[in-house]
Amino acid sequence: MSKSRKPTPVSLAPDTLDLLERVLDARLPPAYRDWLATRNGQMPESRVISFMENGKQTDTRLHCLYAVNSEHDYDDLWHYNSNYGGDFRPWYLSIGSDPFGNAILLAVKGPNHRQVFFSDHEVPFDVGLHFIAPSFEAFMDGMTEG
Repeated sequence: MSKSRKPTPVSLAPDTLDLLERVLDARLPPAYRDWLATRNGQMPESRVISFMENGKQTDTRLHCLYAVNSEHDYDDLWHYNSNYGGDFRPWYLSIGSDPFGNAILLAVKGPNHRQVFFSDHEVPFDVGLHFIAPSFEAFMDGMTEG
């Protein structure tokens, strides 16, 4: 028999976000924190992500944005980052993925703080990390329909 889980909360209380920041030992960029507080895991209508890879324009499709305390493991921020995010921490937090299992990362520390990146899981991390946007707001605004 499977364990019953509560539905994914559509918003998060400040104390939940404070706990997330303590666990990560990092301050979430304000726009991402606000998004979790009001839209926890909700998908935007526009989902095509464009970025430069090896000098050429490429794109992928957003498969999911992770939610805190999600009803499902596959799109849960805590679950994904505690089980698969070891290569990214402490500098990056995986906030979502594309259909091929590549991570969408938000820099939560260091010189790239607040920037959003694509991480190709089929190559070494330092080779497969590609800049998407200077901020979470720019990332959300930059996605297109397709």
